[in-house]
Amino acid sequence: MMRTLKYFLPAAAMLLVGIACSRSELEEVPQDTTLTIRAFLPDEDTRGPGIVTTGVSWSWSADDILTVTGETEEVFHIKEGFTPKKAEFTGKSVAGSRFSIAYPSRVDADWSRQKQVGNDALGHLRYAAVLEDVDDYTSFTFSPDWAAAHGGSLLQSGVLKFVITVPDGVTDINSLRLSAETPLFYAGIGEAMTDRLILDFQDVTLAPKATLIGWMSTSWTASEIPSGTVLTVTLQTPTKALVRDILIKKDVSLMGGLINTITLDGSDWSEGGESDRYSGGKGTEAKPWIITTATEMGYIREDLESGITRHYKLGADIDMSGESWIPLNFESPYDKAIDFDGDGHTISNFSCSAPTYPGLFGVLYGSCRNLTITGATIETQGATAAGILAGYCGTTGIRGEIVNVHVQGTVTNTYKKRGIGGLAGILGNGTITDSSAEVTISNTGADSGVGGLCGTVSGTIERCWVICDITSNGAYAGGIFGFETAKSVVRDCWTKGSVRGTQKVGGIVGGFIKAESAAYNCYSLASVYGGFQLGGIAGHANLDQKNANTTNEPKNVFEKCIAWNDAITSTTTDASAHYSSGVVVGFTALMNYLTDCYRKADISFTECPSAADYNIPYDQENATPSNPLTESWAGTYNFPYHGKAAAASATVSSVAKSLGWDENVWDLSGELPKLKKL
Repeated sequence: MMRTLKYFLPAAAMLLVGIACSRSELEEVPQDTTLTIRAFLPDEDTRGPGIVTTGVSWSWSADDILTVTGETEEVFHIKEGFTPKKAEFTGKSVAGSRFSIAYPSRVDADWSRQKQVGNDALGHLRYAAVLEDVDDYTSFTFSPDWAAAHGGSLLQSGVLKFVITVPDGVTDINSLRLSAETPLFYAGIGEAMTDRLILDFQDVTLAPKATLIGWMSTSWTASEIPSGTVLTVTLQTPTKALVRDILIKKDVSLMGGLINTITLDGSDWSEGGESDRYSGGKGTEAKPWIITTATEMGYIREDLESGITRHYKLGADIDMSGESWIPLNFESPYDKAIDFDGDGHTISNFSCSAPTYPGLFGVLYGSCRNLTITGATIETQGATAAGILAGYCGTTGIRGEIVNVHVQGTVTNTYKKRGIGGLAGILGNGTITDSSAEVTISNTGADSGVGGLCGTVSGTIERCWVICDITSNGAYAGGIFGFETAKSVVRDCWTKGSVRGTQKVGGIVGGFIKAESAAYNCYSLASVYGGFQLGGIAGHANLDQKNANTTNEPKNVFEKCIAWNDAITSTTTDASAHYSSGVVVGFTALMNYLTDCYRKADISFTECPSAADYNIPYDQENATPSNPLTESWAGTYNFPYHGKAAAASATVSSVAKSLGWDENVWDLSGELPKLKKL
């Protein structure tokens, strides 16, 4: 067992061991004979020529052992009745003529992470030493003089001492970390090396600008640190990490057998840096904190801070089973910014039932990209937006961005008039790029935005795909999102699956309700079901909720979109239902821009009863505010947009190619366009 270093003194460190037999007697000892070794420690004020300049002194402890290795190896155990300076050990005799004598062994230590209870406390320190290649193991002293006299050498563990004036405002310290760009430190008394040494603290509360004193045991092998090396010291507080770099100007060594001291004042600390909470990184844009466990995911919430962007990257797939998740940044003013890179990894079995903005993020302020979420369950009955990735992606004055994110799972919100979606319930002033979802989403509340990626958006969505079954008992359901709260753009996206709602249901968008929102170069294979205002691309595109011929001109844009839906079906039996459906857009304002959109020639299209005899898909020319779409039949509020029928032999890719879709973005070599990895 390791023996605790009891206290420090300005004296040399020497371990004196009295032996029960001499060298000549040892030569006569038969193999397997039990020997008793009497071991002594020097007085505290003993001085000698040892290499320890600051000096240490220690006492024997219960369960101490000595390991002796020659041609054979034996362990000697301490006997009862020892005193602080005198002990007896017993063990079998060791064969050989040259020996190594180790306390306690060569491999029984890993000091890369230690824990100190209290400021300037020493009880956690551990001592280790070895006499290498000596000619006697029966009468020896752990000192360099004795080792040299017997043809060998002494290695003994060192101590690293930190003397740090804490920065302004810091009173609680959770841990301290010393790190390098490459593995420079020996992790213990073996050969393993590490790029970081971590000292956890317990029961350490300091006055402002007080001195933090930390102690760590270090290897008996010197860690060589060349000139030009930058070492980073990180203080982890309950709310943030503080970092300070140290430039090594000349070659130095972290020596065994010495107390090596690092002293830092309270200036020049910055936020970010290495954190013992995570598996690596510094929390900067260049070196984000690396997350590999569900526990580390939970630390994000504690580290986010108003007005500061934190940077994170997944370093492994993470199983969130059993975690009761509280959304990130779900409280006003929603200004805790984040940059989260999934780096192609998956978060599985994620669930959240928070009453406010349930999702991985409550409000995503910043960006999330390159992430897959599978087996997700989002449930809420509150007056709130909801989504697997975020309740809101952005909000008023707060930008959100989603790039290359995939989600799979369920989202349920029984409250009405709130956004709910596969990725984000509401995207406010945000961007979604290169994202995808395979998800079944249901909502039992009325007039709730429901979508495969987002419930409600206010931003830009690019290079996304969704394979999704979406069900809502309310209006505004879409393959990508339900509706938006500010100008939004959808570009280079496609969907597959099904979308169901009461009205304003679309394969890409449930409804545009803000001026100048637009969809470019999108296609949908999804089946669309609802009462009325159904569209293969969008169900609704009008600022005014009732009248298409309105002075509130939205000037929405639908350009080069392709409705290749399996079916567009009105499910209402109400013959008085008077809003139209359309293969491309169900209900569009006269002032919209409708340009070069196509539909599948044999698409299955079923209109509501009142329009069934009148609204049969027909080809329409491009429309602009100066050359608006005209009403096709006598019913009220009937402004469907069916686009133009593709040739019977056409494929989505052949139509897309004829429209000039960007082949740097799209692979058009197959029947269906595929998004390229950019």
